[in-house]
Amino acid sequence: MYRHVAIIGTASVAGGAFYFAHHLENQRQPLSSCTAATVPAAIKCLQMSGVAVVPGLRMDPNLVRDTMAMPAAESMPIKNRKPKRRGVKQSKEEEDQQLMWRLSALGRYHCRDEDRFNPKDMQVLERVEEQIRPLVDEFFRVEEEGLEGVYRSELQLMTAVPGSVHQAWHKDNRGRGLSIIIPLVDFTVENGGTQLLLGSHETAWPLAQDQGAKVVVAPAGSVVAYDSRTIHRGLGNATSEGRPALIFCYDRERTPPPGCGTMGSIATGLQGRLLDVLSGAISGEWMKS
Repeated sequence: MYRHVAIIGTASVAGGAFYFAHHLENQRQPLSSCTAATVPAAIKCLQMSGVAVVPGLRMDPNLVRDTMAMPAAESMPIKNRKPKRRGVKQSKEEEDQQLMWRLSALGRYHCRDEDRFNPKDMQVLERVEEQIRPLVDEFFRVEEEGLEGVYRSELQLMTAVPGSVHQAWHKDNRGRGLSIIIPLVDFTVENGGTQLLLGSHETAWPLAQDQGAKVVVAPAGSVVAYDSRTIHRGLGNATSEGRPALIFCYDRERTPPPGCGTMGSIATGLQGRLLDVLSGAISGEWMKS
């Protein structure tokens, strides 16, 4: 009898711990700090927290409109695409969309091959890049090497459609680089803006900063920058509208992304989950819900 009670008790504790961890991991606490009025202030935020939101570089509404009017943007999926079934012929439009928009997780689609962008798309994207260039240059200029060997390692348009799921926690690069996200609609806690573990770009344990995981909440056209070593993920979209965004990544030629193999990626994912849960517990977020 005592054995059965012990087994039931152990199972209850394990189940409660699993529920507790799952509940904490799904918390969506908005990012209320890391806003920088100037590029130098943004560099300080990036050094301290690994993240900076820079309102002064925000795209004007006309440029956001032009970006959403790009042929590539107009072709983006607006709902979960049905898997291709053997023997069922797809329309040309479906085939073209499948080639252009790659799936990374359920409901998350990426157009990241620059060959997929036509000249009109690239003209718009170059205008966007002009606005963020001062931040990119300053980020790398503070290092001894300056701008030597800095290149754009990734340019992509992505969207998370309604019903999309969380990404796995990951880093864009194990080496120091800069990733920039530009929301093309307002990022909210509900539509699953990027969630970052503040301070995780440093080798020191990020919980020492008692910041934990925070979700980017920012209007369309905002410039959200983070150190490529920061552990982050895109959250699932719980609204009825898509969440499109532009992503620019910059790295040095000597440290190309991702800088870690399969095992390193798995380890980062597990580390992200653990830090997310622990930081939520330590900061008392579980008590607020």
